[in-house]
Amino acid sequence: MHKMTRRHVLTTISTSAVLLCPALLNAQTNIDEAWADIPDDRPIGEDSLITVGAGPTDVDVSALQPGEVTVIARPTADAEFSATGMMQYIAVHRRTAEQIAFGATNDREGTVQNPEYFVVNLLCSHRGKAVGLTGNPQAPFACTDRGSRHSSVYDASGFGVSGASEGEHLSIPAHTITTDGDQVVVTLA
Repeated sequence: MHKMTRRHVLTTISTSAVLLCPALLNAQTNIDEAWADIPDDRPIGEDSLITVGAGPTDVDVSALQPGEVTVIARPTADAEFSATGMMQYIAVHRRTAEQIAFGATNDREGTVQNPEYFVVNLLCSHRGKAVGLTGNPQAPFACTDRGSRHSSVYDASGFGVSGASEGEHLSIPAHTITTDGDQVVVTLA
């Protein structure tokens, strides 16, 4: 089993006040300027990823505090991930009480197993580029391809609120979440 440590925390999304106006989202995140020169084949923070092998695996994410996000990276043979170098990047976001409430009304039915944890593929629904973590509670996920016909931005439930993926959802990886006392394990299929 792989164990997450504090060095694996990529960002903290500390609140869930969600505004769905695309112009406001882009102004608040300012990612077009901040991400102008980043690669579009992997999320930001590559040195903090939890890297695992291909196939089924267990990752202990018990060290996540409310609002924090970690990312698991694993190789895959699935052609859907060709734009990310055949790497599947999976975010695990431990939600705050406010984020759990937001999820209760905004998560897609059947996609969240434990409302305290949001698990999502960081793969843009537009062209399969990597999705990065903005740290912005209104728009925590954004495509790393910031071109004029791309620039997808997603809310805290993985719903596209602006850019080429507006109205689409980020995909959810096959997984289970098991809790036993203070231990929380994400099992990836």
